[in-house]
Amino acid sequence: MTVTPGVDDGTMDPTTTATITGLMRRQHGHVSRDQLLRAGMPRSTIRRRQHRGDLVRVGRRTWRAASTPASAEGRVLAMCLDVDGIASHWTAAGLHGLVPLRPVVDVTVARRRSVWIPPEVAAGVRIHTSTDLPPGDITSVGGVPTTSVARTLMALGALVPRELEQRDLAELLSQACDGGLATERWLFWLLEQRRRRGRIGTIAFEEALAARVRLGPTESWLERETLRILEEAGLPLPRVQQRVERKGRFVGRVDLRYDQWPVVIESLGYATHRSRSDMERDTRRVNALQLAGLTVLQFSYDQVVRDPVSVVTDVAEAIGLAVPRAA
Repeated sequence: MTVTPGVDDGTMDPTTTATITGLMRRQHGHVSRDQLLRAGMPRSTIRRRQHRGDLVRVGRRTWRAASTPASAEGRVLAMCLDVDGIASHWTAAGLHGLVPLRPVVDVTVARRRSVWIPPEVAAGVRIHTSTDLPPGDITSVGGVPTTSVARTLMALGALVPRELEQRDLAELLSQACDGGLATERWLFWLLEQRRRRGRIGTIAFEEALAARVRLGPTESWLERETLRILEEAGLPLPRVQQRVERKGRFVGRVDLRYDQWPVVIESLGYATHRSRSDMERDTRRVNALQLAGLTVLQFSYDQVVRDPVSVVTDVAEAIGLAVPRAA
């Protein structure tokens, strides 16, 4: 067995060495004092390893093997080990790939525990407390104990509007569902469970989930932003990801389509036309949709983001409604 450098110098029995080596391999080279003691390493040996530089102190009671390079994930794990907590809130969202990892680490601990953080560490960690951390709400991401995607989204709901807008929470929820990290059914179940216990964040979470179901599962942020613009303008909302046929043959799947009017809306991101063949395929597709009797409106990223009024105006005209005054 390959031994993590700095763990075994011939003074510990093989079982202790193997246990500590396995822990460090699973934990990005990190280990807590409690884990070392439980594995059988004497306190005097811990002090000697630290003094010699084999163990680098990264918390109040957590060390990193000197041979292990520092990393963002390792730092998060070190904080979790140090306070016996779970990565949560923004940190959990970062580990799940919903947002970039932030410098400050969010960790949730059981409310019954008292946690003291040294001043030199306190600036880099934010401690949350909870009386309810069931096993089903905890998962492991790259070896880091982390709140599940659903629990993470609900925790972020508690930060509305202090740290994020309601629309941003709705976007993160849609991103999780579209990416296969969560399902609406599971999120609704969790909502009902947490609502009964009076958990904070459920109101914003429920609103974000309701927006998701009302608008339907889109395939891109640009589609959702287009829907948001139309909804805020007071226009009827089209259905998302609709199949179009002509004379019994499949023509294509469109981003947004109205049932009441023969109008479809396509959101064009920067990567939509990457080559001449892409442009030709899109042209043929638009022609086929028009031959099927549909009016095709295409909006670019810049138009949706920088000139939403024109989007509202064009859609209102296409469906034969007056342009809302807000536009």
